[in-house]
Amino acid sequence: MPCPFPGMDPYLEMQPYWGDFTPGFIKSLANFLLARLLPRYEVRVEAYLYVAHEEIRLHRVRPDVTVTAQAAKPAPARPGIALLEVATGELEYPDFEPRLQRHIRIIHPRTGRVVTVIEVLSPTNKEPGDDGLDAYLEKRAEFIARLSNLVEIDLLRGGERLPMLGELPPGGYHVYIGPFRRKPRCQVIGWPWRSPLPAISIPLLPEDGEEEVNLQEVFQTVYEQSFYDRRLPFHELLVPPLAEEEAAWARERLRERGLGS
Repeated sequence: MPCPFPGMDPYLEMQPYWGDFTPGFIKSLANFLLARLLPRYEVRVEAYLYVAHEEIRLHRVRPDVTVTAQAAKPAPARPGIALLEVATGELEYPDFEPRLQRHIRIIHPRTGRVVTVIEVLSPTNKEPGDDGLDAYLEKRAEFIARLSNLVEIDLLRGGERLPMLGELPPGGYHVYIGPFRRKPRCQVIGWPWRSPLPAISIPLLPEDGEEEVNLQEVFQTVYEQSFYDRRLPFHELLVPPLAEEEAAWARERLRERGLGS
């Protein structure tokens, strides 16, 4: 069944569904671009693992020492050397929370140049603090400093907004489109949650212009394929909550479609 709302479904922000939705949305967006950009460009989904303040490429996460199993051999006796007493104990590792982040890279195959990076913001990216928004802004600054286009898609009503010089356009959701040839200027698109997701232009190399992407089409594909209309907790209180008028409108939409309670 299609999404019961005209655009985004705010219930996707409820745990644990955002972590389920994001990989599918990113993959669907990458496939949408692949169908239109091949063979001029390669489109890849890359994953990163965050541990504390560090960002590690997943394909580089491998052990420093490899342990293999062999038959044990008794150690030869060495006269005249005293043996040390060895103490052992069972302890717990300090608390840590590994976090997975994915983004899309559009690459020029002939040169290997990363032409465009597309980020879909996560709740972690929008949390205040060193391991949240601050860590994301540090990575964002690196992308802005490169000769790459940067597109950031924020489909979350909750959390901090990305800081910009000037007032953001009104809306519950935003897309930030930063072509490298126009830096430090960036186009920001905002829209209310009751409206369909917009079509946006993905910047490419100057000679190739832009590629238009209908975000509503990408979103709807993922929503229907993942059966979210049958999985989301429409009977629960929405977090973050809607304003009362919007909440009443949402409840009516759900009742019309036999969802919720």
